[in-house]
Amino acid sequence: MPHSFSRRQFLTAGASALAGVHQLGVGTPIAGALPVIIPTTRAARRRPPGAFLPEPPSPELFRRLALIAMDAAKAAGAEFADIRIGMQRGIQVPPLPYSPLASLEIGYGIRARVAGLWGFQYGNVLSAEAIVATAQSAVAGAHRYSATNRRLARTQEVVLAPAPVITGEWHGPNAVDPFTVPLDDYYRVIEALAQTRSPIYRNKLVAAGGKLSWQGETRIFASSDGSLVTQHLMRGEAPGHGVARLPDDIRDFVEIDLPNLGPVSAGFELMMNPRIIEYLETGLDEAVRLRELPVRPFLDVGRYPVVFDGPTFASLIGRTANLALDGDRVAGTESDASGDSFLVPPDEILNATTPQFSPLLTARVDRAVPSPAAVQWDDEGVTPEPYTIVDRGRVVDYHTTRATAPLLGDWSRRHGRPVRAHGVAVAVRPVSLPVCTGGHVHVAPASASTSVYELARDMQHGFIVRGGDFGTVPSLTIAMLSGTALEVRNGNIVARTHIAVQMPTKALLNDKLVALGGSDTVRMKMVELWKGVHREGIVQPVTAPAALCKDVDIVSRAF
Repeated sequence: MPHSFSRRQFLTAGASALAGVHQLGVGTPIAGALPVIIPTTRAARRRPPGAFLPEPPSPELFRRLALIAMDAAKAAGAEFADIRIGMQRGIQVPPLPYSPLASLEIGYGIRARVAGLWGFQYGNVLSAEAIVATAQSAVAGAHRYSATNRRLARTQEVVLAPAPVITGEWHGPNAVDPFTVPLDDYYRVIEALAQTRSPIYRNKLVAAGGKLSWQGETRIFASSDGSLVTQHLMRGEAPGHGVARLPDDIRDFVEIDLPNLGPVSAGFELMMNPRIIEYLETGLDEAVRLRELPVRPFLDVGRYPVVFDGPTFASLIGRTANLALDGDRVAGTESDASGDSFLVPPDEILNATTPQFSPLLTARVDRAVPSPAAVQWDDEGVTPEPYTIVDRGRVVDYHTTRATAPLLGDWSRRHGRPVRAHGVAVAVRPVSLPVCTGGHVHVAPASASTSVYELARDMQHGFIVRGGDFGTVPSLTIAMLSGTALEVRNGNIVARTHIAVQMPTKALLNDKLVALGGSDTVRMKMVELWKGVHREGIVQPVTAPAALCKDVDIVSRAF
């Protein structure tokens, strides 16, 4: 039965709209899976988004086809095979008069191993004949690769870390299914957001609003070893930004990331958080104050102290240290695609007496609810476990899948640790190959309660970067591509400007890192990464505090 709420409920509970859309690890649609454009007529708005999509297949059908595929792969000669099969639904509702978009994507991907080498094939026709043919094609591909290796006298063989046989079904948080909520209620939420104003600067905010979106998924994993699991996932995002646009130039705006409003695993109940409006108003206050600062071009190229706020530092971690600890990069399987790693060979790195990063840096991985990366099993059927990757500057572990965990085998055995995957394999879509990711990286804040602005109080001349985003390049330098830079003189913010940062990765996270902010500065950033020769996008959450770095190379950047 569709759920319905009154506008009063949204306003009193603090309901609001999602500012921005993240795919949350789901990726781009498969070929031919075009979104459905929903009309904005009164009749259409009374219906839920799910009413505009085809009736989704049942989980039982997916499970039955998965077992048929595994039987076919074994019969064709696979020594091991696994499958990811399921559906992904999406809904995006922008403010009127723009039309909502809904989507339904269905597919499956099958891996098969012969003589230690993989074959892979995918499809989206839900019939026994089609899925048997797909499984047989995956096995045939593995046979061809194995035969080629024998002719070339190669010994390239994939050794998998052990994993237990698993069965079961798991439902992630989704108390109110957003696909059953009438579109009228979506628009009530959007209206509540549009009416939010800064308590201090009520007459100066001229624009506030956003798009509501959720991504739902039912995915089944099965293997030829006997594993068969079903997961039901729902991911959404509360309004994570306060945005200030003033009448003199609405194209010039300041955006502030807000606490406690990052993406999470949740259904439409996410909008009933009673503190959403409070958080949003706080962000609007700060955004307006910064928006009123004068804008000055930056011309004095040089080295300066810089405070990166939580989202900016999370972007830095996600695109540098996190990538360097990626098992696929360490193994060299991404060398011709997304890149390699400077933290190799892993045995030497793990045994090093000198820390690879600043002793201020400690980071762990945890995919537990309410993380937007939360799952009960990863896309290799492995239960995720929390683990530390950096402890006071020392690399103590890597992101590993079943294929890459053996890279740490000798080191693990010497230290009495099992050789096992960490549960961070992700197939962006059911039709995708599973690849290694960083799960959800959490950087530990400082124990002291130090704010973003307190980190800059002793600056004679430097900068604070709010909402920045870093991009990596093959030489492992980094360049800041976006964000608002605040110029600081004698501890006071005097202007807004635009700057670019170009520094070697290891320097910014080592001797250049001076201090970290407290827990109040911690924010989540959805970092978009790319894997594979075909460059498939993966969005990974990274949570981090603000950070102060010294002697950062700053160059000017056009507005």
